[in-house]
Amino acid sequence: MGILFYFGIFYLAGLAQWMVLKRITKEVNQHLPDSEQYVASIWAFSPRSARLPINEIKIWRLHRQLFRESYLPWLHLAAWILMIVFFVLCVQFNRSHSIAHPGVVVLAPRFHSVI
Repeated sequence: MGILFYFGIFYLAGLAQWMVLKRITKEVNQHLPDSEQYVASIWAFSPRSARLPINEIKIWRLHRQLFRESYLPWLHLAAWILMIVFFVLCVQFNRSHSIAHPGVVVLAPRFHSVI
């Protein structure tokens, strides 16, 4: 049951991160010309996609310049950190609850031939 909790929090943190990035991109795009706007869709495979790491950094910086008092970039960073922490917890939980533990020895039954 613990892995479901950790994975659920990881998934919700990813969803929150995506929603915040979409909002930040929307606010930045209001101040950019049409030719320079970023695409915020998950399915966008363009060089101007907001999901590219270099573009996320550019969008972050533009948003910090345009909206100095906004808390959204810090919320985006907090969601990233939450995702990383709960991903690590999922991996650790999976390793600690695996079937074959290093200290457990599995003995196979011996079969005796009747010849």
